[in-house]
Amino acid sequence: MLARLARLPIILGYLAGGIAIGPHGFGLVSDPETIQALATIGVILLLFTLGLEFSFRELIRIGRIAILGGIAQILLTAAVGLALGKLLGWAMFEAIFFGFIIALSSTMIVLKTLMERGELDSGHGRVMIGILLVQDLSVVPLMIILPAMGGGGEALWVSLGIATLKAVLFIAVMLALGIWGLPWLLRRVAGERSGELFLLTIVTLVLLAAFGAFFFGLSAAVGAFIAGLLISQSAFARQALANIV
Repeated sequence: MLARLARLPIILGYLAGGIAIGPHGFGLVSDPETIQALATIGVILLLFTLGLEFSFRELIRIGRIAILGGIAQILLTAAVGLALGKLLGWAMFEAIFFGFIIALSSTMIVLKTLMERGELDSGHGRVMIGILLVQDLSVVPLMIILPAMGGGGEALWVSLGIATLKAVLFIAVMLALGIWGLPWLLRRVAGERSGELFLLTIVTLVLLAAFGAFFFGLSAAVGAFIAGLLISQSAFARQALANIV
C-alpha cells in the first residue's frame, strides 16, 4: 500500500516488506527456507502459465532475437562489470565473477514488472521473456566455467560437454513425451470428467518437469516453461491454464 501511495512499483513494497519481517529485520519470519520453497513453486507455476500462452511458432519467431540479444546482453553487461571491478582494483577473477553476477536478471521481478505494466503479451515483453530464459540457461555453463578458471582446460571442456549433453537429453525427452505421451494422458484424464483429477495431473506434470530440469542441471523454471509449451499444443491448453491460474 505504501508503494502504491508513493507511486512506486509494487515489487519494491514486497522487497521492503520481506526485509522488514525477515530474520535480518524484526525477525517475525525466522525460517526463510519455507518461504523460499513456496516462492520457488510460485515461480514454477508462473513460468508454466507463460509456456501455456506461447506456441512453437511464436517461440521460433522470437527465438533468434532472444538468443542473440540474450548472449549480447550477458557479454556486454559482464564486460561493464569487469571494467568496473578492475577500476576498483579487484583481481581478474573477482572482476569477471562480478561481471557475470550483474549480467543475470531476476526472472520473477522482471515478469512481475511486465505484468504490472500490462506488457506481458506485447512484442517486447515476449522478447524479454525469451532473454530471461537464455539467462536461466546460461547459469549452467557459468557455474562450470567460473570455478574451473583456475584449473586445467581439459577438465573444463569435459564438464561443459557433460552439462550440454544432459541439457540436450532433457529437452529431447521432454519433446518425446510431449509429442507422444502427453496428448494420450490428458485425453485419458479428461475422459474421467473430474476437475480435481485433471488439476492434480497438471500440477504433477509441472512439478515433475521442474524437478527433471533441476536434476539435469537446468533451471526448474525452464523445465516448467517447456512443460507449458508442450501442453499448449494440445486441445486441453485452455483448461490447464484456467486451472493453474
